[in-house]
Amino acid sequence: MMNAYEMLELLRDNVGEATESHWTDKLLLQRLNVEHTEVGRLVLDSPGDWLLRRSASLTPSSNRLTLPSDCVRPAYLEEVSSGRVVPIRGTVRERRLGRQPGTSLGAGTVEAYLLGGYVEVNVDSYGEACYLWYQGRVKDLHAGVCGTGTGAAAVVFEAAHWPSGVDDYYNDLVLQVRDQTDHLLNVNEAISDYDGGTVTAVIAAPFATPASGDFYGTVSELPKELLGLVVLRATVKAVAKPSSTFEKEIFAFFRAELKGAQEEAEEFLSTRLSGSTYIRIAEVS
Repeated sequence: MMNAYEMLELLRDNVGEATESHWTDKLLLQRLNVEHTEVGRLVLDSPGDWLLRRSASLTPSSNRLTLPSDCVRPAYLEEVSSGRVVPIRGTVRERRLGRQPGTSLGAGTVEAYLLGGYVEVNVDSYGEACYLWYQGRVKDLHAGVCGTGTGAAAVVFEAAHWPSGVDDYYNDLVLQVRDQTDHLLNVNEAISDYDGGTVTAVIAAPFATPASGDFYGTVSELPKELLGLVVLRATVKAVAKPSSTFEKEIFAFFRAELKGAQEEAEEFLSTRLSGSTYIRIAEVS
């Protein structure tokens, strides 16, 4: 799996700069994240529930559950104790689907609807703890040089690259670290805790202790088959910058590559569910 630092290196190679000149690493990383978010939207709109998540146990207050900050589209509620599914029917405009006019809440089917940043259950005094299943937005990529304080179980992110200042933002993302001789120090180690104030990520003990000056990169939550598309999209946006000095032929090449990659990505996403494409069932008489 290509991590964010490797994606940044590939993007820098595409724009023809071995080291920072016209484009800084921070600017290229920002471009990667813009396109990473856009490709994430394609994934959200595709079949297969690539980014379906389950929240921690949520207890309603006045029949309402607050949506998690990374929630894009709620799917349904699941009661913790019983496992019963509470469907989310739509917005507050569909509130009457589960009850007759003039009756109190909960007179019919237990269901829920969206109201602002909440899910509201259509039952009076509903207090069952629930899991919320929902489609989540992808977290931003981050990469850079390990800062002072990096050690055996913690990596200090490069502040100049504007890492998130939100506690726990990068939790559960895989973080890969390479030393200055390009040796991989860990594989598939997830961040167990992230401190937004000190921009420090806690990871399991790696093969060898990371140090200040080593290189790190988070691993995207998107399918790895789509990471090349993210880099190509960022490349085309970078070389299309008005102050860019790229020749038209090179720009045309990257645009053609992007078109092909986009079509391949859409085909890939459409076929996650078995039988969704290219399979036809014919009745034999």
